[in-house]
Amino acid sequence: MNINSLKCFILVAENLSFARTAEAMHKSQPAVTKQINALENELGVTLFLRSPRHVELTPAGMSFYKDARDIVISTERAVERAKKQESGENTISLGLSNPAALFCLTPLLSRLHEEIPDLRPSIQVLNHKTILSLFAEVKLDALFFYRENAPEKTDASFKELQKDSCVCLLPKGHPFEKKEILSLDDLSRSPLIVCNPLSAPLATASLQQRLLERCSPERVFYCDTVEIAHTMVAAGMGLSLLPGLLCLKSPDFSTAPIEGGDRLSFGIFYRRQNRNPVLKRLLKIISS
Repeated sequence: MNINSLKCFILVAENLSFARTAEAMHKSQPAVTKQINALENELGVTLFLRSPRHVELTPAGMSFYKDARDIVISTERAVERAKKQESGENTISLGLSNPAALFCLTPLLSRLHEEIPDLRPSIQVLNHKTILSLFAEVKLDALFFYRENAPEKTDASFKELQKDSCVCLLPKGHPFEKKEILSLDDLSRSPLIVCNPLSAPLATASLQQRLLERCSPERVFYCDTVEIAHTMVAAGMGLSLLPGLLCLKSPDFSTAPIEGGDRLSFGIFYRRQNRNPVLKRLLKIISS
């Protein structure tokens, strides 16, 4: 069974005429008859009742008509999408190193989608090193990242989306919630959950390292991702130092500012010479 056979069947079903179908398909009437016969043999059902002057759909034919029509429409749309993807029309490739930062994309994509209804974004969330490599190899239109972790040896420009700072992630109800600001000495007396430095801005990793120098090794737990850090904090296993933007807004958690925590800048890296019109629209939305 192929799409052409289905299209032929649909035309016969809609015209109830082999002659008009042959004319529409620029085929001979025997060729149309042969194609319908082959389809019926393949399906093992009779699709049409025909006589020299009359053609009508059988119950099986009526049932098959709707499905055949859906298949043809779906296939044509898939082909159209593939062609647009190949041409790059309305596409944009975006990268992040942490899924917790996806929150920033929602309002931007929403506005972009309003302007470009056929928007086709490709969003990749990969580890720090891999996502930087993709951006360096010009395989991403834009990278959502902390300015402090700026890609090296690139001609990237940067637009800030939001200021941030390093905070202490606490389980709800922790005594530290009552303190206006936490010192490293305060934190050194609690079990610490250390997130992979590659998952956080360099400034956060630096503060984390200063705290580690004050902590007993047996009171330190290590994890690979921000999500795991949240799970361990919620379980009451310790506290964690994270960028504020990456902390989940949840009744299970609270955050507290840290003394000496540097200000951070979260935003979008891109190349000025990138001519992707979708990227230009995105940057315009950010600027507005």
